[in-house]
Amino acid sequence: MLKELMTTISDITGVEFVQASKEEIAKLESLNLPEDFTNYFLSYNGTKKFNLGDLRICSIANVLVENNELVPGRDVSKYGYIVFATNLGGDAYCFDLSKEGIEYTLDNTPIVMFDHEEDYEIMSKQQVSEYAEMIADNLVMFLQDELKERE
Repeated sequence: MLKELMTTISDITGVEFVQASKEEIAKLESLNLPEDFTNYFLSYNGTKKFNLGDLRICSIANVLVENNELVPGRDVSKYGYIVFATNLGGDAYCFDLSKEGIEYTLDNTPIVMFDHEEDYEIMSKQQVSEYAEMIADNLVMFLQDELKERE
């Protein structure tokens, strides 16, 4: 299902997905992503950040910037919320990898959103988790919802 969605997104946006390089994957590993997520980025690394309506889906290079340098990603990624997309207003869509003891896959990882207006830098993990707005049960549902909004 993910492959079909990404093909549709490529057709709509004109973005080309390329195999990530070993160097890009090595940098991505600094985010401590489960293997399923690394494989996703390995297969669906956009040649650039691209828009799908109001949604901007990040390439590996953008994922690294979003999670290491920009807010809110810089402040929430340390708690297991990994930014993979943003909206035009700057809000961040994240894989919620925040809970201990779960074997995360793309199929069982919730997608949450963080408002870019909040100051997460001064918050504890518990406080940050209270701001995580549930958006979808997993990546496929999230992308399906985004494509429906375009219709």
